[in-house]
Amino acid sequence: MIAIEKSFGGVRALRGAALDASAGEILGLCGENGAGKSTILKVLSGVYPHGSYEGEVRVGGATQRLRDTTDAQRAGIAMVHQELMLVPELSVAENLLLGREPTRFGLVDDAVVEARARAMLQRFGFADEIDPTARVGELGIGLQQIVEIVRALSFDGRVLVLDEPTAALTHREADRLMEWLRGLRGAGTTCIYVSHRMDEVFSLCDRITVLRDGRTAGTRVTAETTPAEVIALMVGRTIDARPGGPAPAPSAAPLALSVRDLVVGLPGSRRRDPWPSGGERLAVNGVSLTVREGEVVALAGAMGSGRTAVLSTLFGCALGPVAGEIRIAGEVAALSSPRAAIARGMALLPEDRKGRGLVLDMSVAQNLSLPWLASPEVMGAWARAGLVDQAAESTMAARRIAELRIRGDAGALVSTLSGGNQQKVVLGKWLERPPRVLLLDEPTRGVDVGAREEIYGILAELTRRGVAVLLASSDLLEVLRLAHRILVLRHGRLVGELDAASATEEAIVHLSTGAGPPSTRATTEATTEATVSSP
Repeated sequence: MIAIEKSFGGVRALRGAALDASAGEILGLCGENGAGKSTILKVLSGVYPHGSYEGEVRVGGATQRLRDTTDAQRAGIAMVHQELMLVPELSVAENLLLGREPTRFGLVDDAVVEARARAMLQRFGFADEIDPTARVGELGIGLQQIVEIVRALSFDGRVLVLDEPTAALTHREADRLMEWLRGLRGAGTTCIYVSHRMDEVFSLCDRITVLRDGRTAGTRVTAETTPAEVIALMVGRTIDARPGGPAPAPSAAPLALSVRDLVVGLPGSRRRDPWPSGGERLAVNGVSLTVREGEVVALAGAMGSGRTAVLSTLFGCALGPVAGEIRIAGEVAALSSPRAAIARGMALLPEDRKGRGLVLDMSVAQNLSLPWLASPEVMGAWARAGLVDQAAESTMAARRIAELRIRGDAGALVSTLSGGNQQKVVLGKWLERPPRVLLLDEPTRGVDVGAREEIYGILAELTRRGVAVLLASSDLLEVLRLAHRILVLRHGRLVGELDAASATEEAIVHLSTGAGPPSTRATTEATTEATVSSP
């Protein structure tokens, strides 16, 4: 890709950016959010057609004039997008074969579509985890990510582009993807790999190209550089991104949240008889936990372990019928809706920021003020005669934008922001009146190293002010850095509790997969049972 220029209105996203990759090479592509990574890859994959940008794209030495993604696929280019390109209303099988459906007598042959999709899932090891007849919109974001990856890998193209492919995956699924990519490299496929996780980039990629402010800041041979040098190229300054860890746990602080024997049925469970036999058929099965003021408690576990189901239920968005007791600041709380949860001091940063965290066709300022439109206490400063005072709202938004270093002004549509800046807006909308309990589901998914450190700093300040944090993250280094305690879930059950100060990645993985030594598991589970039974 040579001298690529791309603008959106008056904003120049790419300023002569360039990259190259050889056959059988994995090229890492790094940069801060808003640096132009997703834009240059959308040029390559035909999302932005020839004529909408300046510069030249060559594949196999031949200049490409890609009119759309179909042209890109014909040229051998397949892409896994950071923001999933799936059709929620269609089944897994229909998404996997979209645009290349087998037909019979001029009609799509549904039986063959399902059979081929099942074979694709079997080929990549997910036949037991993903039902090809399931509607994609009913899957968690992690399983949707796997569907997107399987679809891209199935093209067997000459160039495979992956934009943050492991952001919603656990370490186990990420390791499996790495093995696939190494195999493709050995077969001569070119891979362009985007990730903010430096450990992945350095373990997988042959070279690393860095973008900054729409320009190519440099390319380094991985074996001849360091994470610190790459980060400095990304941000134009040195950042201390070493694991730090939270402040000492507030052992004597009051309980902010107490959950006892939480049970959550799967979607479609009958309300009269919601608890089928066999805990593996429940989203959450008898989970108890506590979080104190100023404490960070992390939920760890494999995909489908129940982490997101716990957080969604606590925010009034349960998957199915609910049983158990939830107390906030010692008082029993019936969290039947997000409005009820917000009124009791709960806030949620969801794993799917576009689907559940933002209103994409509203401005940054409107998204930041949205949670408080029903709050007289807060809206008193923004409303006049029942109408939002847009000047006051914009002033608030400008303050939050500066505080969080959001790249975008108050009036910009939030859909025009990069993924990391959108994530800052999702977090920032809760800061006008800090919550009692902050629920975080994959808080730094798709966020660059600089923005990640800024988010960590915000969380540290919130906990110092007494905010309780319940965190779910697939990034075990993040869990170990932020949490005071780690609760491990498996098949909807709580199977272990670890002190983050002495925990290791291996210990978390062993518990979450059930692969640890039996004596260790039994001791941990017994300790957990005693802990949660007496908050």
